[in-house]
Amino acid sequence: MPCHVASHWVLLVANLKRRNWDFYDSMPNPTHRTPLRDHVRSYIIQITYNFICADYLDTQYMITPTSYVQMRYLQEDTTDVLPKDITLWPLRVVEGLPTQDTGNDCGIFVMKYMEVSVVEGPVDWKSHQTWGKDMPRIQAELVASFCLIFQSSLLK
Repeated sequence: MPCHVASHWVLLVANLKRRNWDFYDSMPNPTHRTPLRDHVRSYIIQITYNFICADYLDTQYMITPTSYVQMRYLQEDTTDVLPKDITLWPLRVVEGLPTQDTGNDCGIFVMKYMEVSVVEGPVDWKSHQTWGKDMPRIQAELVASFCLIFQSSLLK
């Protein structure tokens, strides 16, 4: 699930087999990561317990209705299956990820993390280390994809 915390996009993935949260961050600086991990932990707890209606938008953590619904389904699906509450799962930082060269590409990195993880399954991140350098091409491909999707929606 993409998460916008502390003015930065990161990716959280509930790993049901390992019973942990996989945390994808394109800015691996330790001074950045420590407070961000605290925000993410608060984010997990808030969206699994403290929201009553799905259309609530928390302005501090930018929790969208879609994020809330995704987490609520995950909580409901794991209640009787897993012995441990998902809010207590450890947060595992995924290491060796491609990192951003600028301060404004984190959202694109999150999209690429999702794309590669879904398409490739277990990922050797070493083969993707050029994303920062290739960002202009990646941005152009993303715009082209959106244009094709928009064009196909007009033809329906």
